[in-house]
Amino acid sequence: MKITDLAYDQRPQFAPQPGQEGQRPVKSPWRADLQPASFRNAFFHVEASGIESGRRVVMHEFPKKNTPYAEDMGRRAFEFTVRAYCIQYPRDVEGAGLELYRRDYRIARDLLAQELTSGEPGPLRLPNFKGREITVICPRYRLTEEERAGGYCVFDITFVELGVAPREPPPDSRDELIKHYEQMLNRIKEGLSGGAPSSTSGTGATDA
Repeated sequence: MKITDLAYDQRPQFAPQPGQEGQRPVKSPWRADLQPASFRNAFFHVEASGIESGRRVVMHEFPKKNTPYAEDMGRRAFEFTVRAYCIQYPRDVEGAGLELYRRDYRIARDLLAQELTSGEPGPLRLPNFKGREITVICPRYRLTEEERAGGYCVFDITFVELGVAPREPPPDSRDELIKHYEQMLNRIKEGLSGGAPSSTSGTGATDA
């Protein structure tokens, strides 16, 4: 079964009526847009996910004033919390990117743990956010395995938005002007001295 097959309601009351046997059951648009969850090259199932963001607001409160001032400092970086899991699949499905569908769930577990600890950013895809891929990095995660649930493990993962590195500030025009002035002054001094180099070479002789 593909994840998009969940878009069609399988309940008996929505089954095709006589004469409509060739038609699919009622379709749920949000289910039709479900996509496999992944981070970089590792796929996983998702039990729950959440996004935290907002505005970076600094509250200013003044002495002997009853009215504060809230200063908006820009958008807060996106932070994703994902409860992911890997589980034993009934049969082995071979192929690149299909490690999640193996009898040995440890293959998908180890691949996901490797990507989370690589320190490398990558695209995060969540089932309910098709078309909203975002580049993130993982600062921390927790892996849980229990004896009573063999062939199953849970990852509690935190992802943060990578964003864009700040650009280097443009050079100070005053410093550039001073540097240009010093270069011109050195050229003038060399011209007045007959073009003699500013330093003597190791093989040259000096007059007494």
